[in-house]
Amino acid sequence: MSKTLPEWAKGDGSRPPIVATAAWKGGDGKSTLGYETAYQLGSTLADFDWDKGGCSASWGFRAERRVRAPMLDAFERGTTPTPLTGRRKPDLIPSHPDFGLNQPAPDKIADALEQWARELDSPLSVDTHPGGCDSTYGALQAADVVLVPAVLADKSLNALEGMLEELTDYPLLVIPYMVKSPPARMRKRLKDMTARFEIPVGPMVGYYPWIPTRSRRMAICAEPVSKQALPFVRQIDHVVKEVINYAG
Repeated sequence: MSKTLPEWAKGDGSRPPIVATAAWKGGDGKSTLGYETAYQLGSTLADFDWDKGGCSASWGFRAERRVRAPMLDAFERGTTPTPLTGRRKPDLIPSHPDFGLNQPAPDKIADALEQWARELDSPLSVDTHPGGCDSTYGALQAADVVLVPAVLADKSLNALEGMLEELTDYPLLVIPYMVKSPPARMRKRLKDMTARFEIPVGPMVGYYPWIPTRSRRMAICAEPVSKQALPFVRQIDHVVKEVINYAG
């Protein structure tokens, strides 16, 4: 399958860009950030988060209702999966509950993602499983940009610090996320941490309590955008512009 690529997505001509979303701690909004930025970038979304709260479930994919597992089949055969398509949400290469026990080695993951981006002729967004596992490291190897949500709370910043220390040589872009008037010490800690590891910080995304309880499968950024969602969508647009500058 092929689509007309925007100028930023053409890269050096070898393949369209790959954008990963990663976090060492679960529950920090990684999947929502990955889902919404994928939609706004026009990316195909590859979901490596095999837990039921990931992007595949948000999209409406239910592995238990399917005979085949497209992602597992693609890795086993060395082929490029055919993404699922839907209205007002990103094209999806869905995850599977068995993926956690059947992850290829990181190098094989990275090679596969580059093949998928080339053969789909589409920018590729990858939502990773929380923490450092083979599929996450493979996605990081292939990525041109790695979005890292940073929640300004002690446990989240502890996990972020460990992640930045380990991954200083990857193209990380920290996004202050679910921000709701954090104490000055939290803001200073994030600033000092990212300066110490020389990691760029992108635009902030605020805290919206209605997002975790939302049941609609369409992307929040999809038209028509509600008045309630408009501030969030504007902030995601700023993140997307930063990704394009970074990758393009």
